[in-house]
Amino acid sequence: MVTLGKALKGILLIAIVFALFWAGTILFWRIRNTDPGVGESVGWLLLAPLVVLVSVWSLRRWRRNRRAATNDKPDTPAQAPEISDAGPARLNLLAAALRLPAGETPAEALQGLMKPQVPKLHGTLRDAQGLPLFAAPVPLLSAEALDAVTLELNRQAGMTMPVEESTRRSLALLLPVFDELLMELAAALPEEGHADERVIAGLRHRSSPTRPAPVLVRVMLPASVSPSLFPLCEKMMRGRVEDLGLAAGLGWRFQFDGANDGAAFWARLARPVEGEQWQLWLAADSLIDPACIQRLQRQDVLMSSRTPEGIVPGEGAAGVLLGPAGTDAGVVSCRGPYEVATGDVDSPQAQVRKMTKALRPEQAPHQPLPDLLISNADYRSGSFEEAALLALSLNPELDASRQLLALGRAGALDNAMPMAMLALVWQALRDGHETVAILFVDEQRGRQVAEFIVAPLQQNQTQPSPAAAAESE
Repeated sequence: MVTLGKALKGILLIAIVFALFWAGTILFWRIRNTDPGVGESVGWLLLAPLVVLVSVWSLRRWRRNRRAATNDKPDTPAQAPEISDAGPARLNLLAAALRLPAGETPAEALQGLMKPQVPKLHGTLRDAQGLPLFAAPVPLLSAEALDAVTLELNRQAGMTMPVEESTRRSLALLLPVFDELLMELAAALPEEGHADERVIAGLRHRSSPTRPAPVLVRVMLPASVSPSLFPLCEKMMRGRVEDLGLAAGLGWRFQFDGANDGAAFWARLARPVEGEQWQLWLAADSLIDPACIQRLQRQDVLMSSRTPEGIVPGEGAAGVLLGPAGTDAGVVSCRGPYEVATGDVDSPQAQVRKMTKALRPEQAPHQPLPDLLISNADYRSGSFEEAALLALSLNPELDASRQLLALGRAGALDNAMPMAMLALVWQALRDGHETVAILFVDEQRGRQVAEFIVAPLQQNQTQPSPAAAAESE
């Protein structure tokens, strides 16, 4: 079917080819002082452009037929994604926290995302025509919290400096999540043993108590944040560590990243163990910013009455606590994540076949079927449909209306999206889901798919988290 857009492109191509031939030919004749005849004029000004156009059309038709033939074939071993022979990764996933438009805790967000998402108009954000925009801010983020972040950054810098709205909002969402995970860490740390005295060769020796392992804090901030702010953010976070009395006896190390690369997050998830250290992974981002809105509007990707299949700007923060090797309280088995390359020529069915083959290889037919799929699907054309096809391919009995969570429909999160998905996986496994699958779509890098399963030792355990137990006491 020929659409108006394709027709306009064809007309434009014809005009460009004829214009180039005519301009080049007439210029050549004038330089050479040539007086062409009728035959030469017809040949160069009419037939030559037509030959070029027919050649271009034939080449494009051949390529299109070849691609269609390739898509109609079942996936060959060469097309299948590479799957490592290594067994599933083991994650000591002890706790998670988040702040999302769908909920202030992982449990609230999980329940909220199981309901139909309805985009809402923002109270103050406007487009270039002055019309209200669809957006998904975190409801409880107050002006006082934003001002407190600005004042703290200025205090750490020792000067007054402008702070972008997306940076203020991201940090205001991130710090409470960091506080919650610090409390979980404090409750999970082993008690420091008493020093022992022994007499060896007539001399009294005093052994020092065992110290907890060092702590690595990975922080992913919006891509727009200047690296010059990273040291200031670290000072803010170290101050909170000291306030909770966790600075003494622990070796804290902070790593900040502002690159917008979800693939790097999933690759790191497949290799999370770094010695005997505790790890806090944090991410925050906010698109509730006039500068972000203008950028998205220039790209013509915002949801509006004119473009109902656009994205809804959102914001959020999420984080997880990973225990060192030897802590078995929250062991989760993770198959993947696998990066599945999908080209523009692939049909949705071909893409889903590749992703299913990655998660369900022939040598593993007895894996439990996922009863929940978490994706970053949004309102863009084909996004939710692709996730639904994968969900039904993995488990034909899965109810896509409640067991397929489209996190992107609750607001775009950019850098915070992968971390929010992992926090929701933790909550879903905690709520009793046996297997949780994830689908992360990156328009440039392809798809990331993985499955998470509670380790057999913990399948029947439903104890509260350390922090929750401490609060109940």
